[in-house]
Amino acid sequence: MKKNKKLLVLVALFLAVFAVGGTLAYLTDTTETKTNTFTFGKVDITLTEPNWNATTAGDIVPGQQVTKDPTITVESDSKNAYVFAKVTLPTGTVGAQSDQPLFAIDALGTGWVEVTTGVTLGANEHLYAYGTASAMTSVAKNTTLPAVFTSVTANAGLTEANIAALTTPSARSANIVVTAYAIQAEGLSNNGTAITAPADVWTAAGF
Repeated sequence: MKKNKKLLVLVALFLAVFAVGGTLAYLTDTTETKTNTFTFGKVDITLTEPNWNATTAGDIVPGQQVTKDPTITVESDSKNAYVFAKVTLPTGTVGAQSDQPLFAIDALGTGWVEVTTGVTLGANEHLYAYGTASAMTSVAKNTTLPAVFTSVTANAGLTEANIAALTTPSARSANIVVTAYAIQAEGLSNNGTAITAPADVWTAAGF
């Protein structure tokens, strides 16, 4: 009788252990890992002046036209882009009038337009966009644009006293500064609405 009780107890324990083990025996499977690499594109532009001659520009007279041709290229590794050029002209005294432009930009190149509203610029700064007054043109990679302009003309009203007073960057000299800017054209939008107007694009870029 005692043997039967011991046997029953052992059987009960075995069944209990088996039952517990059974509840943990789930069927499972795991797939292999997929790792996807995303590489971001970039906007890449360069600014050159193919016909700039520092020697000629270093010996000019009032009223002289000087070749200066800032040219922007959207490089082959770039995304399509909207392109700007900002030009800072030097100012000084001309005749008896102060804060006058020392140079004038001659005719703009094909496709360039000056942005005159909706942007904040200094008194001697000029902003140019590639496109029209209402919509910029997307420039594809590996594209060299027409020069923003091809020449500037020194103010004909400059006197010897005006020129002698110039000290930036050195005696009898003045700088014209050109900077090119670009922003991606693809996906540029405001709440789903495409941004193309020059002033809006400039603002969106935060330059």
